[in-house]
Amino acid sequence: MDILRRRVEATVDDLTQSLDLAPATIRRHLDILQRDGYITVRPVRRETGRPHYAFSLTEAGEDLFPQHYIRITNRLIDEIVSLAPEETAGRSGQDLAGLIFERMADRLARIYGPRINGRTTAERLSQAVSALSNEGLIFDVVEKEDGFLLLGRGCPCRRVADSHPAMCSYDNQLLAKLLDTQVEPTSSQVEDGESYCAYFVKKEPAQVLSG
Repeated sequence: MDILRRRVEATVDDLTQSLDLAPATIRRHLDILQRDGYITVRPVRRETGRPHYAFSLTEAGEDLFPQHYIRITNRLIDEIVSLAPEETAGRSGQDLAGLIFERMADRLARIYGPRINGRTTAERLSQAVSALSNEGLIFDVVEKEDGFLLLGRGCPCRRVADSHPAMCSYDNQLLAKLLDTQVEPTSSQVEDGESYCAYFVKKEPAQVLSG
């Protein structure tokens, strides 16, 4: 279920490779989870041969994992009720949503910023990822030649992000503020598809020592 949560959906072959179990064992577990309403399945047609099936978590399955909806809901309400009349006048609903998420990012950056004091990008990333886990924002960090790929999983906003992409911009803004560097959103289908959202952070240029 943790694999399905991170990958959004997976086939029996995907799960067999990840868990190193026999396909029959995987199917037996999937049958039980589907019976209990924790996963759903859809056919995926191929150019040749029989279709295979992709499995994903249902809302009931998602609810088995630790949730951070109450915390993020409280933060949203705090920002909404603190808006002054002059801040809302003439703004559309979309503009207000962007303003609220920006203020949430600012507030959390002030809370967690003092903890981010590493000298290198790698050190600051490690500290930021540890701090944001308290908010339910879980990131795996994959080091690349020219930077770091942050793979988000277990996002408390996941169920509404497709309809309200401003939720993802909140993550992006918050990471940029904590790391004090540019954070670029990238494709969600990365690293074997095991991420829901992804961001890229460039490494700082190597310092040239004077002789």
